[in-house]
Amino acid sequence: MSGSNEDDKATVVLDLNALKKQKMKQEEELANIGQELVFNVGKDDDGALAVEEEFLSEEEKLKEQFPIIFFDLQSDFFKKNFNTLPRGYNYKIITTLEELNQNLKSKSFQILVLNYDVNPKAVNQVSAQVKTKFPFTKTLISAKAISSEKAKLHMKTASGANGYYQLPMDAARFEIEINKIKSKA
Repeated sequence: MSGSNEDDKATVVLDLNALKKQKMKQEEELANIGQELVFNVGKDDDGALAVEEEFLSEEEKLKEQFPIIFFDLQSDFFKKNFNTLPRGYNYKIITTLEELNQNLKSKSFQILVLNYDVNPKAVNQVSAQVKTKFPFTKTLISAKAISSEKAKLHMKTASGANGYYQLPMDAARFEIEINKIKSKA
């Protein structure tokens, strides 16, 4: 059987030399990109609606059907911001490549959330490898300084993600981006 060969191919590996080269190239590209555009996302004036956990709606039950994996590589950002995420989803926070590779073996739809601000080169490598090796996993890149124009440009690259989210964390805006990715899958 070729099972072990497939397992060897289906892992994420970080190439430090490639990261350095990619960093230089990205810094040049970012220097050439004009002013940042701000996402045009409105906020709800009514505030968050309180939902009794014991009476989950059908929509809430559907949220639990696929995992959203936060890869906290060299950071605890997602762990610190966990309470700001929308309720009802199946969240996992992982911190190592071993955990990432274990979760990527899934043959079901899932979303991998990456924090671009911590290590842009590693995020680009992980995103590119997930895109080519793991068709059931969709990626969402979060960053403080991402504009809709930068997101469109990045999406067209080999390391382009399925979605982009501008920090800080906000439950309503995050849920909108998750729903966009799910609807395209």
